[in-house]
Amino acid sequence: MSYNWLGDCEKFHRRDVIRVGMLSFMGLTLSKYYALAETTKKTNPDRTDGTADSVVLIWTAGGPSHVDSWDPKPNAPVEIRGQFNAIGTNVNGIQVTEHLARTAKVMDKLTLIRSMTSPTAVHEIGTHYMLTGFLPLPGFEVPSYGSVAAKLLGPRSALPPYISVEQPEEPMGAGFLGAALNPYSPGGNPAAANYHGEGLDAPAGITRHRMDRRKALRDVVDDAFRQQEKGCDEAHAVDEFYNRAYTLLSSEKARAAFDLTKETSAVRGSYGWNQFGQSMLLTRRLIEAGTRFVTVTVGGWDNHYNIFPAMGGSLLPTFDQGFATFIADMAQRGMLDRTLVVVMGEFGRTPIVNRNAGRDHWPACFSVLMAGGGIKGGNVVGSSDGRGMQVVSDPVHPEDVAATIYNALGIDYHQSISSPEGVRITLARGGNPIKQALA
Repeated sequence: MSYNWLGDCEKFHRRDVIRVGMLSFMGLTLSKYYALAETTKKTNPDRTDGTADSVVLIWTAGGPSHVDSWDPKPNAPVEIRGQFNAIGTNVNGIQVTEHLARTAKVMDKLTLIRSMTSPTAVHEIGTHYMLTGFLPLPGFEVPSYGSVAAKLLGPRSALPPYISVEQPEEPMGAGFLGAALNPYSPGGNPAAANYHGEGLDAPAGITRHRMDRRKALRDVVDDAFRQQEKGCDEAHAVDEFYNRAYTLLSSEKARAAFDLTKETSAVRGSYGWNQFGQSMLLTRRLIEAGTRFVTVTVGGWDNHYNIFPAMGGSLLPTFDQGFATFIADMAQRGMLDRTLVVVMGEFGRTPIVNRNAGRDHWPACFSVLMAGGGIKGGNVVGSSDGRGMQVVSDPVHPEDVAATIYNALGIDYHQSISSPEGVRITLARGGNPIKQALA
């Protein structure tokens, strides 16, 4: 009796014959096997038609205070300017908070967008909006930027095209594009002494020789069923998945990208011996090895209480070291020019300090940072008023961020993609690339 595991193309499916062996070979669960109905297109050339071949998105979850980071207000009353001083950068006229001293030294490579604005002050809605370019639609999961890039551009190497270094936020997933386009998350803490990405080794007892033998057996079965499966998209999708999974498991170069022990202690120390710093070093290695889209999540920015010791004591210094070292390292290696880097959260925080010595949610005006991949260096886009409450010039919306990311990757942001139900969405509906940010 034949079971219709993947739609079956209305015929007996060869994967019914080998599914048990292949599942154990790849270390897959049955639930993951069901998720393979959608996968990426065939590998495109390494270089896109845009200004970037890859993207690094640093997600500052919780909503960092723009007044205490990228848009200080040194001349405002103390209840607005807070406890931090503003310092100059290596670009005349651009100031940041004193706790971003290392980043100040690479400002010539960055664009500050100080006129970001959004209508929502709710974490979940703001997160979805910033990570997809769409306000949430009831019962309809819009794919994130990384999943769209993986779908339309495919991988650049044996590594997965979309990797989330830390556990991704829910809107970072593939939505209606299917679970196979979700980011691969290696899990764990890259700063741990025994750090090792999950799923990078064959199951116990499966040697390279045995892997090759099983692949050869599968190829024989494939050949026998190839004619009757001609034109079956599901079959081709599973073929593509298994081929990529085998390539990853058999590629020493791909697996070596996750091995931070290959870096010197001096390099690792320059990034910071903490989770964010080592995550940024891992990100550099992943981009270097050919990953298309990498996200790094650094949380803790939802500071309703005691914001100044939280930001000044840990959040900003940790971010400053890891981020500034990453930018300098990427530039020194000649990789920044073709890698778009985006730093953003779901909104900003109230310019007026509340009664709990914290700041609350504030979407009307906040800041986003961009670098590399066609972005102008030493640049500020837009401005806020003297209190950081409202956008004064050149407002930027989440749809514009979406258009900028897609445009940098050479993806037509006007194009539409369809859900399985036939609902079509435009990638950056109403958005346009942020012209003032472009080199």
